[in-house]
Amino acid sequence: MTAEEMEAAHDRVGRCLADSGLAIDYDPDGGFGVESLDGEYPDDFFERSDPVLRSCEKESDEYVTYLFEQTRRNPERRDDAEITVPCLQAAGLVGEDYTDQQWRDDHDADTFPFDSMSDSARQCDLDPLGLWRTP
Repeated sequence: MTAEEMEAAHDRVGRCLADSGLAIDYDPDGGFGVESLDGEYPDDFFERSDPVLRSCEKESDEYVTYLFEQTRRNPERRDDAEITVPCLQAAGLVGEDYTDQQWRDDHDADTFPFDSMSDSARQCDLDPLGLWRTP
């Protein structure tokens, strides 16, 4: 997956959403926000916009963004624990005795022994090899 392919998919999703009065704002780190083009946000905005978003993504993006983000963070498709644990150790979030298996168990149970939303933890989640993101 290339950045151009992802941008083209995002453009298609944006055009699809615009047909329904919606806009999308993609975050460079992943994720997005959906907005109303007329600036109005009724109480049921999410309930109305979510099916439209899902349809547009299925039609225009389905797996492009996911594959791009996975390729960008781990181009050699190495084991996630193998690349994440050393990053966490270097960031001082876990000790040298923290193992790949502990990371897998903590990841599966969402019970990390550190604040997984901290800047350092997000850096290790998004770019464990330090290839593209500057903290």
